[in-house]
This record gives sequence, structure tokens and C-alpha cells, in this order.
Amino acid sequence: MNIAILSVTNQGKEISDKLYDNLIQNPLFLNVKQYHKNIINTVNEIFDKYDCIIGIMASGIMIRSIAPHVNSKLSDPAVLLIDDNANFTISLLSGHFGGANDLTLKIAEILGSTPVITTSTDVNNKVGIDSIAKRFYCTLENPKNIKFINKALVNNTQVELCLHPKYSYILTDEVKKSYNTKISEEYQNITATVDNHKVILKPKQLVMGIGARKDISYDKVKNAIISACNILEFSPLRIDFFATADVKANEKGILENIKELNKELKIIPMDEIKAYQNEECSESDFVMKQFGVKGVCEPSALIANGTGSHLIFKKTAYNGVTIAVSLSD
Repeated sequence: MNIAILSVTNQGKEISDKLYDNLIQNPLFLNVKQYHKNIINTVNEIFDKYDCIIGIMASGIMIRSIAPHVNSKLSDPAVLLIDDNANFTISLLSGHFGGANDLTLKIAEILGSTPVITTSTDVNNKVGIDSIAKRFYCTLENPKNIKFINKALVNNTQVELCLHPKYSYILTDEVKKSYNTKISEEYQNITATVDNHKVILKPKQLVMGIGARKDISYDKVKNAIISACNILEFSPLRIDFFATADVKANEKGILENIKELNKELKIIPMDEIKAYQNEECSESDFVMKQFGVKGVCEPSALIANGTGSHLIFKKTAYNGVTIAVSLSD
């Protein structure tokens, strides 16, 4: 996720600095950039270039700045608003599919502020169908029907959520409390239905790239996979398949974990990794010295996921194991 932090006052800049220092340490945030003053011009330039815009300023300034650019809940970035004392962190735009509500909770925790979320499903302890789509990286079909599904949830009208067993990873306690769930192999996707209004969710492809030191243990690889998935807030079963370089193709610690998860491991030739160019990939001096490539887990995840894929979890080291996760276009 790419995040822009905007501030106006010196006090706001201090909050911006604190956020920046924290967010750049989080593997979910690939690019974090700060902007100070010139808010209207800045928003004009960046609105469509970031996944989230955090404004530290008065609400009037932020609302007037983003107003000309607001288009659709399915395409607008998440927009958060924070006051100059960091008393409140407010989800202002794209709470569900843009992820602003979930981000509001994370940012509020960092700053010790009060999160403010106003979407009806959330304040009524329901999980909107577009929130499920965002949290589990799904596309949405029939988005015009989202309002019927979410309105029914708020009104405590039964909404059926039908899914194939392979998608059972979406059934968190929150989701099971919100929907009447049905699991069967006859269902191909994830479908929410109420009064003939239907929304279909199709999970995008997620690939976890793995790099590891020689003779890495099963336990260390397992811990790395689980730790990364905990940050991503989903089960390892959400990963469609795994990838690594051919020099790691026979690492028992990796192979045993993939077998246990009943997933496929794609092997990427080192020559292909050497030739691969992508500005999202970071560089490791150790890997360059050992194998003559910048890294293993990030390029493996991206190459295996195909053209147009991008990282949603940058390279993170866990006791001899490196993990990165890519998402299909």
C-alpha cells in the first residue's frame, strides 16, 4: 500500500513525522511519503496515485481539497483525517473497499487517538460485503448491489453468504455473526444474496515468495509464514501458491511446509530472477554476494504471479527466512 501524509501546521508536521517513522517499518506499506502545506495543489497531483491519503488538518481544508476528485467507492483512495492534537483519527472516504476504516484503527493505535468510523455496518457490528472483498483481496461483481446487501445487514435481515470450501478462510467470527453462511462444492465463488440482489466476490491471486538460508528448519519457515499472515490478517490458506528460486528448490524446511498447507511451490530459475527488473524489489547485499541477484522472495513472488502483479507485503526477515507477498492485477 502506498500512503501520502499531508500536514499544514508545525504541530501537524510533528504528527506526520511520528506516523512516517512508524509506517515505514510496517511491511504492508511499500511507499510512505510526506507533504507539507500547499494542500490543494498536492491533492490535485496525488489523489489518484496513492492508496491512502492521511490529512492532518481541519476537516474543511481536507474536504474542499478532495471534493473535485471524488468519484466512486470502488476507485477512490482511502482518506483519513487527523486533528492537530491527534485527539481523533477519522475515516473520511472509502471506508470499506478503500480500507479507510481498518486503517483508521491502525493509525489511531499508533497515535493513541480515538478512532472515528461512521459507516452503518461498522457501527452496528456488521461486516459489509465490500469490507470482506477488501480484507481478502477480492474483485466485486454487481457492485451496484452492495447497498442492498449492507442495508440488509444493518436492518438485521438475513443475508446468505455462499462459498466453496476452499474459500472458508473468509469465515472469521465477525463474518459468521453477520451472515447466514453456506459452504458447498457446488458454489464456485463467494456470493452474498438478499431479495434477489447478488454480489459476487472473486479472490485475486496471492503468491508468497520465500527465501531462506541453507538447511533452514521446518519450524523457522512455519513461523515466518504464520507471522507474515498474521500481519496480513488472514490464514495461510488464503495464499494461492508459493514461490522460490531454483537454488532453494530442495530446502526441506520449505518443502515440508508447502506440503502441509497442500499448496503448490513454483520454482523460478535464477537466470530469470537476474534478468527481472521491478522498482518494488529491494536489494540484499548478502544475497547479491551469495547468488548474484538482488533478492529471492520479492522477485519470486512477482514473477510467479505474472505481469501486472504488485507487492502487498514487502520483504521481511524472520530468523533466516524472508517473506514477500504479491497480488495479481
